[in-house]
Amino acid sequence: MTAPTYGKRGGLKSFDRGSRNVSHAYGKSTLLTHGGKADGGIALESESERMVAHLFNLDPEVGSYSPQPFAVELTMGSIARNDEEKNDLRARAKRHGGKAVFYTPDFVATWVSGIQVAVEVKLDRFPGDDEYQRKLELAEKVLFSHGMEFLRLVTPSSWRHPLRTTLPLLHQASMRRDIWPEPEIAERIHALHEAGARTMGEFLSGLALDARMAPLLLVSGHLEADVIQRALCFATPTAPAYGDLSHLKMVRRLAQ
Repeated sequence: MTAPTYGKRGGLKSFDRGSRNVSHAYGKSTLLTHGGKADGGIALESESERMVAHLFNLDPEVGSYSPQPFAVELTMGSIARNDEEKNDLRARAKRHGGKAVFYTPDFVATWVSGIQVAVEVKLDRFPGDDEYQRKLELAEKVLFSHGMEFLRLVTPSSWRHPLRTTLPLLHQASMRRDIWPEPEIAERIHALHEAGARTMGEFLSGLALDARMAPLLLVSGHLEADVIQRALCFATPTAPAYGDLSHLKMVRRLAQ
């Protein structure tokens, strides 16, 4: 029996694949998504990475981000942004009788404050063994020496987790500004709150809106709810946001 062969993927040239290129063969999955803060389409390697990209798009503390932006060489404390620089570091390590060891962050993000942060993404069920944790600790020290923060974002593996069920809805809503509620709706929301509305269902009923408008009300800053801890439904505790998007500051909440 001959080994299977795989064709090449088409149409990935316009997508940002970072410094560690996502495989272009059909033998390995590639997930594509749109990132407004990543200048368009990006190619990712896992569902967890796509989930984090959507978090970046929504989080008001994140100004921009890119996938797999560079490789950190752990023995010399250098950063390589392309294959040529990685080869140079390999050659340098070999001249000194050693071997280059690289770690590639899943993302680099820039906070609105201007500070950059490298991000490692892990599922809660697969945090990595002790050796991998030591590698991350060393990478964190190298990144700090280059003026960067380092975050480990742990994403839920259960498909029933509130964030997994709600985040795709919020991501889609964030890209549909054309159907966001008009600013004037804020006065009606305030009046409903004063009258005792405390759940998403009570606000939607008072506004004569159906459930499809709930994500739009959250991403537009009209309503606020804890979408990490509570699933989005009629019973979700909800309050007026008055234009504040603090309820979408989710990246640091998931960091370890």
